[in-house]
Amino acid sequence: MNIRNKIHLFSTVWLVLIVCLINTSIYWLFHKQMTDQELERLQSQARNIAETLHSSANQVEPAELLQAFLAPIGMIRVVNEESRAIITAAKDKKFGDLPPSYSASETYRITEQDGVAYAIAQMPIIWKDGSVVSLEVTTSLADVQETMRMLRVVLIIASLVVLLPSFLAGRVLGKVILGPIHSMIRTMEEIQKRGIFKKLDVQHQSKDELYQLGNTFNKMIDILQQNFDKQQQFVSDASHELKTPLTVIEGYATMLKRWGMKKPEVLEEAVEAIYAEAVRMKKMTRQMLTLANPHEESHLTIQEVDLVALSEETSKWMKRTYDQQITVHAEASDIRVHADESKLKQLLVILLDNALSYSSEPIRIEITERSGAVSISVVDRGVGIPKEDLPHIFDRFYRVDKARARETGGAGLGLSIAKRIVDAHGGTIDVWSEVGKGTTFTVSFPNSIRATGGEQR
Repeated sequence: MNIRNKIHLFSTVWLVLIVCLINTSIYWLFHKQMTDQELERLQSQARNIAETLHSSANQVEPAELLQAFLAPIGMIRVVNEESRAIITAAKDKKFGDLPPSYSASETYRITEQDGVAYAIAQMPIIWKDGSVVSLEVTTSLADVQETMRMLRVVLIIASLVVLLPSFLAGRVLGKVILGPIHSMIRTMEEIQKRGIFKKLDVQHQSKDELYQLGNTFNKMIDILQQNFDKQQQFVSDASHELKTPLTVIEGYATMLKRWGMKKPEVLEEAVEAIYAEAVRMKKMTRQMLTLANPHEESHLTIQEVDLVALSEETSKWMKRTYDQQITVHAEASDIRVHADESKLKQLLVILLDNALSYSSEPIRIEITERSGAVSISVVDRGVGIPKEDLPHIFDRFYRVDKARARETGGAGLGLSIAKRIVDAHGGTIDVWSEVGKGTTFTVSFPNSIRATGGEQR
């Protein structure tokens, strides 16, 4: 059973149950009210008759007196202890078919015979011979039954008037609710068959949950399309980046195959070139694997990290590798942050490698603390970055100077990885640069432990 039929069935059954419950309650309350009124009226009449019989004893014949009270009542009779009628006064012979019954106490009941309901009131009285008899007053409830039949007809008609439009409204409601869902299903099937990204036509008349559903679907499609485009661009850029070193390796391998064994200088040049390109491909492949895993930076081992000590340690071995001066300047001897130490080291290596690749002047690392936030800056006096390139430097495979980047072995992936590491720690990374004057990358982390004692290295 589809959702539309479920909604229709549930709404219809629930409405039928509610209508039946309401109609039953109305019918029962109305019937009880009318029968109670008839019994109260009959009770009052029975007491009046009993009082009259008692006050007029030996003055008027009981039979004549009962005839006088018969007008608003169907039947009046006196029943002895043997449940035999002593005197009977009735409007219709049908009342006489009711079997007499003696009652030593005051009782009120409703009985039914031949489909007609009768209200009966019985009250004990002292008869003229001194015996105790039962005065029985009976009236027909045929008018009440007719009224209840009319009420049943009215309730049935009213129920149909309510249920039929509600039945149709339930179908329309199911169609309205499921319309966007059916549209979404058709769109998904079209996306699956044609392999394209398509969005729903969302109506702006209402801002209800159906609109939110369609709008969320469209946002999801936008995200999927952006990720797909990024993936396509990543594959294209990676293929382009790998094509050059592979071409270089292939060219030198061909040269080695032809002349390398006979010419030592060609052999040395080819081996150096192949080795350099292999190292660059290895580094680029490692970076691409890092970027291809979107969850790598989300798995962090958070601990207290001494940012000053980490900067000094990293700068020492990078100074030996690049044979270039790197200095660390900190406002305190011990500035700590809550972070992943290995990721921070990777971030620092990327920023220092970028600075050392484009600057021959000494590199400066500055560590500061302001308002509970720790900042680390890598400052160089290199070639700088043009203003038009600054918004794109964190994009994958983006290189400001492609020719120079080729010489330094860069693939334009390092800053993208750095940005992901900073984002995973909830920090920010900013860049200031001016062509010919240098570049400063500043990374800020929100959580820090207050440092004490200043020192410069």
